[in-house]
Amino acid sequence: MKRLFIYASLLLFITNVFGQVKSISKEEMIQDIDILFSTIKKVHPDMYAVYPKYKLHKDIERVKGELKDEADIFYFFEKVNPLVVKLGDGHTGGFFPRAHLGLDPDIRLFPFTVKVTYPEKAIVVQNDFTQSQTAISRGGQITKINNRPAKYIVQEMMNLVSGEKDFFKTERLEVLFTPLLYALYRDSVFDIEYEFDRKMQSVQVKGIPHEERYKRRSAEKEESPELYSLSILQDENIGILDIKLFVSDLDDFKLFLDSAFQVLQDKNIGNLIIDIRENGGGNSRLGDEVFQYISPVPFAQFGKTIMKYSDIQKEYYRTNYNREVTNPNGIEILNENPELTKLRENDLRYNGDVYLLISHYTFSSAASFSWAFQYLNMGTVIGQESGGIAVCFGDNITQDLPNTGLSYSISHKKFYQYGATDENNHGTLPDYEVPKEKALDFAIDLITKPQ
Repeated sequence: MKRLFIYASLLLFITNVFGQVKSISKEEMIQDIDILFSTIKKVHPDMYAVYPKYKLHKDIERVKGELKDEADIFYFFEKVNPLVVKLGDGHTGGFFPRAHLGLDPDIRLFPFTVKVTYPEKAIVVQNDFTQSQTAISRGGQITKINNRPAKYIVQEMMNLVSGEKDFFKTERLEVLFTPLLYALYRDSVFDIEYEFDRKMQSVQVKGIPHEERYKRRSAEKEESPELYSLSILQDENIGILDIKLFVSDLDDFKLFLDSAFQVLQDKNIGNLIIDIRENGGGNSRLGDEVFQYISPVPFAQFGKTIMKYSDIQKEYYRTNYNREVTNPNGIEILNENPELTKLRENDLRYNGDVYLLISHYTFSSAASFSWAFQYLNMGTVIGQESGGIAVCFGDNITQDLPNTGLSYSISHKKFYQYGATDENNHGTLPDYEVPKEKALDFAIDLITKPQ
């Protein structure tokens, strides 16, 4: 099982905090850095798998020597998280302390939501939160902010975002762009150069308070679709099973699947599209339940798993899961020869053609689902290489640093997805490579148009 780790999640954006942004001394920051990397060393199963130990320690000492005498939590995050990012583990990293942006009434934030494209590193406006809401039209491509080129800004931000692949990091910037822009540059007024309708334009806009920048987002989330849903295109003989996240009560999810596949059977739907393009992970047991309806063969999502036992991990299990772990501290290899999960009797098992939509954002348990789906030949995969890779770290433990209060996450397992080896340094590779936004239309065309 993997735990959900996605910067857009609730863990990242706790907003009900009151008080003032704390000032932190250099000595306190250094102490927290030492605690952070000491904890990672104790918990992580292979801390130096991607970045050499001697280089990391050299970088840590350099950053400690360059710290200001006094600073705030945003500065600490901006200086320290790039060190953690070097570990190359999308489940290990600091949570940006966005709640603290609302503590200081003088903080002004970038008043747009954006998408960042890969590999171009282009910044494309999605929503305008300025007072007029007409400063930049949707689709405008920002080329400079306060004379900083867009590609430079994006690269600086990517250094602050954990992930195994750069394309996954850029996906995360859809949510993190505004807070990271503040952490990096502290701007309150923005001179923006952008291209729209093939014309270069410029505009100056003022930043907006935290509550204005994020109140619309809260309203949008309240109106957002359910975590999973089924829609039917009766004329095309297509069902679309959209699973936004693998986070739900397992029993509730089972009831939903029973209902969904009953509808597919009753309507005699011959083609099923499963959409996990926006799925950042969660509980892999939910993915196993989907397989009980679509897999023609016994299945498994994971092969060998390497687990690191530590006192920190044991206390975390005890506190959060009410589970006592008595294994000796150290590394243990689990499931080296995993048994496949047998198919149970299921009158609703689907016998039509199945298509899976994935994207660079498909991560963690969603990426594991996509790998098993493809490896065991359950259907056709359409979209982009998944953000989660075949051999990866996961099952993260969260902690808080004592002086700065920064929350962070550490993997304590290394997963080999079923059939994967150390040579598989990539995610699930689609059978048809299609941009995320076009994947659904491509799948429908593939089904409905003669080949």
